[in-house]
Amino acid sequence: MSTSDDSYHHGDLKNALIAAGVKLLATEGAEGLSLRKLAREVGVSHNAPYMHFADKEAVLAAIAEQGFRLLGDAIAAGQESVREAPIEKRIARAARSYVTFALAHPSHLSVMFGNLPSSNYPELARAAHATFEMLIEIVRAGKRGDELGGYEAEHVALLIWTNAHGLSSLLIAQKIPSYALMSIAEEDLIDHLVHMICQGVLK
Repeated sequence: MSTSDDSYHHGDLKNALIAAGVKLLATEGAEGLSLRKLAREVGVSHNAPYMHFADKEAVLAAIAEQGFRLLGDAIAAGQESVREAPIEKRIARAARSYVTFALAHPSHLSVMFGNLPSSNYPELARAAHATFEMLIEIVRAGKRGDELGGYEAEHVALLIWTNAHGLSSLLIAQKIPSYALMSIAEEDLIDHLVHMICQGVLK
């Protein structure tokens, strides 16, 4: 791409660099990402990325922040058609939204839960917290309806999150052995897991 620096309107360069970073993550991993490579990918001078990012870690933080916002959007969109449904169906839809997002955005997922220090990137921390809060609010609907027994909504939300994340990671890595699926279709795994979880926490 041979675009010059001057062709970018305000804010466009930052988003272009983030998109290029996602692309490099998919092909070379975090180790292969650099500001010099991003500049070359976008078609700007080697110094141009420093207008928006201090270093490579800052780029990874921006990608992770974008990932949490995309995940939040996916969960919110999935809830639109099930807001009046029983809590188990709402939880299952949230978990399915998570897995669907993860499979579609593995590069984002690879840095969303990495070793980036939250204290250095408050916007990333806020985006991550807001996304988890969405899941907690979904579960709280069941608590208000007295369907969660004595379990705290935060703990149930964490249980759903960890199971959805674990399944996503296994599916991305293609590490689920065929015999573990038995009579369950891969696309039904998340619903099956949620059902088992809900049997333990729902009245």
